[in-house]
Amino acid sequence: MVDPPRQYVIVRIDLVRRENQETLMFAPLFKYVNASTALTILENKTLQWSAPALFNDPFEFKSPFQYGFEWDELKEIVLQRWATILTQVEEPNLFPGNPVASVIPDRRLECKGRNPAEVSSLLRPRVESFVRTQREESVFYEDFWDDLKQTYRVLCLSGVHNHILMWSHYTNDHQGVALEFRPIIGSEILAAQPVSYSDEVPVAANLNDFVKYLTGVGPKPIREDAWKKAVLTKSSVWVYENEWRVISKRQIDEEGLRSFRRFEPEELVGIYFGCRISSESRERIIAAISNWKTPVSLFQMRDERIRFELTAEAVQVPPRE
Repeated sequence: MVDPPRQYVIVRIDLVRRENQETLMFAPLFKYVNASTALTILENKTLQWSAPALFNDPFEFKSPFQYGFEWDELKEIVLQRWATILTQVEEPNLFPGNPVASVIPDRRLECKGRNPAEVSSLLRPRVESFVRTQREESVFYEDFWDDLKQTYRVLCLSGVHNHILMWSHYTNDHQGVALEFRPIIGSEILAAQPVSYSDEVPVAANLNDFVKYLTGVGPKPIREDAWKKAVLTKSSVWVYENEWRVISKRQIDEEGLRSFRRFEPEELVGIYFGCRISSESRERIIAAISNWKTPVSLFQMRDERIRFELTAEAVQVPPRE
């Protein structure tokens, strides 16, 4: 079973100055949503956690068991390396503890000094069978990962509140809001981890490392960070999102691909209204938090007149009579 490793939990910290004193506080994260979703969140005090199968990017949650080569390519290279190692005069530098390395000395007694092409021909059936087994095992783990992804739940947040594309893509064209959360002790949001962005899909092992392992001259390629890279790496085209994720397993009472988990009211510290939000939506959202016991700061996003920027302006709401 592949579980989220606890050692990767990261806490965002802000250094806040108040009344000439510096205080460490958990830095905020933001959830961009449309106006109707915002009302649901505020009324139920829940956030939606989604299974990776619902993500809009098909490259998400690539398997940590995926290799960076084609199996036919591996077969031919392993065959050539085996023939060389078994026939060469000098002793190979075998890796201690490699299970393949343990059989090489006896095989070299039979093959040393012979023609590598002849040995390669003799080895072909055995190498093909071995690589076929490795491929079948890989397919099994790929299927296992596809099933396992259904059991993960992910809360997606952002480290920024004023990115134009985020407002355009996730708030119904700036008609929604960005909710600002600052986690408290015990909050699941404290486990938020930053997403990395890359032009290449992370793989469990590259061709060279796997060949070394199969020919006894290298360790088994185990990437201890394979799980982390698989679930926290996205294409560079998404870098503007500045995404942070909280990842956990589906709880016993949760069904389907969506889960709605409660957050503490004091974790919501701010609401940013989109520059195109309607007066009606804005008033309904303000009304939804009017009876909250903890304060929530309100901001109106403004599109700058001569710059492609969004600016947040504080909103003062008159007290209710």
